[in-house]
This record gives sequence, C-alpha cells and structure tokens, in this order.
Amino acid sequence: MHSSTCRRLALCAAVAVALTPFLLAGAPEVKTEYFDGKVMPLSKVLARQGVKLDADAAPHWLALVADDGKVYPLVKDDGARMFWKDERLLNRPMRLTARRLPGSQMLQVIVVHSYHKGQLCEVYYWCDVCAIRRNEKLAVCECCGGPMELRETPVKK
Repeated sequence: MHSSTCRRLALCAAVAVALTPFLLAGAPEVKTEYFDGKVMPLSKVLARQGVKLDADAAPHWLALVADDGKVYPLVKDDGARMFWKDERLLNRPMRLTARRLPGSQMLQVIVVHSYHKGQLCEVYYWCDVCAIRRNEKLAVCECCGGPMELRETPVKK
C-alpha cells in the first residue's frame, strides 16, 4: 500500500474515533452565537503561522478569522456552502450566526450576514424571472435557467 494512502486511512480512522462520542450522544440542543470576522481559506491562515496545508486538502477548508483573532474552521454544509461557491464572499466583513460544535472550535453556520458599507445585510442569491431566493450560488436558476444574482439587502430593524 502506498504511504500516502496509509496516512489518509490513518487520518480517517483518527477522525472517526474522535467523532464517535458526538455521534453516539445524539443531537444536542442547538445554541447559536454571533461571530464577526472574515471567512478565508484555512491554508492562508495556517501559512501565517508557518504551517503548510497539503495541496489536496486546501480547497476543502475555510475558516472564520474572528475580529478577536480566534480561528474557527467551518463545517461545509448547507449553511456555509456559499463561501466555497462564491469567492466574492471571502476576505470581507461578515457576521455568522453559528453553533460551535461541542469540544471544538469548528462552526456550523446557520445564517450568513455581511457588513456592506457599514450596514448589516442579508446575503442570498436571487432570480428576477422566478422570484426565487437561494442560499448558495448556482450557475443558473434551477427553475427557468436564468441568471442568479448575489444580493446583499440591509437588515430592517
């Protein structure tokens, strides 16, 4: 077996063992918090500290660098997928409503807001033809095939 394959299998086994208590415990109550900062590739965050992430892993990891300097890796799921699909959302002020996974610094994103011109805004993608709102960038609207547009709408108080 190739040494890189062995390393990957060992890493997968270690992650599975580490997550077993969380998986067996069931779903805990969701407690959300606000996190302000910038979402950026984890490879860039680590590079600042002299750590080089493997090239094959780099595209799969993003993190929120909070305004207080703390680093929170993001879970890639429905809540955070927009950051992987639209680079325009990276490296700019954001507010994430998220839950910290128990025993870790990892964030599961629930809601994404941006700060645009100093104002808190909802972030979403919109099709003018179908009046459909989506939480992730699509090449074209699933309904009509028309263009999807990034929108940042000020939050009404």
